[in-house]
Amino acid sequence: LHYLNGDLESAEVAYKASIKSANDHMFIHEEALACELYGIFCVENHWVDRGSKQLHIAIERYKEWGATKKANKLQLFVDFFDPIKLRKMK
Repeated sequence: LHYLNGDLESAEVAYKASIKSANDHMFIHEEALACELYGIFCVENHWVDRGSKQLHIAIERYKEWGATKKANKLQLFVDFFDPIKLRKMK
């Protein structure tokens, strides 16, 4: 809800807390999803490098979990919206 209400700072804190909690509890699939959503959030807010990093972490976590189709699909998204292209779109 923070993001929808325009509170980007609180949204970022919530995304990071979600990632940390999932990691601390070894919920790889939850960590992957949280990284993916945080990455998309970053890209949408023009934090391209940070978003790209999170999306790559999400891909690795999906692979660790065994969700190779999901990892491959997300990789296609990342390849399409690579950081260099996104910086030029600003």
